Amino acid sequence: MKTLLATAASLMAVTFAPAIAQEKPGDEKPGEKEMIDKAFSGMDTNKDGKIDRPELGVYMQAIVDKQRSDFDTGFVEVDVNKDGKIDREEAKANAILVTYFDALDTDKDGFLSKAEMDAALAEAAKLKG
Repeated sequence: MKTLLATAASLMAVTFAPAIAQEKPGDEKPGEKEMIDKAFSGMDTNKDGKIDRPELGVYMQAIVDKQRSDFDTGFVEVDVNKDGKIDREEAKANAILVTYFDALDTDKDGFLSKAEMDAALAEAAKLKG
């Protein structure tokens, strides 16, 4: 369950990063500047004070890889009976799964398979991009 929350937080951070970047200096909330500085430092691997496309690409790929890992771990955690799919009862462990269960269950078999969840994650990534 923690990994699903971590994945959601990561997705939100990537989604809202453009909005944060448009804020004016001094508009930051407490701790935000440090978070932004840390992210910038992590992206600026050659330490030239700028972020070029290759640096951004590497940073974003690392985020995607982490999200994929967290997602896979979360799927296993929610699949309590370990049958390789999530039923409605198991989905109750996550509000998002409960809310969107029918939409995510694209083959309408009453279960969420790893393939269905992968497809939904890929679709969500397209919408963000």
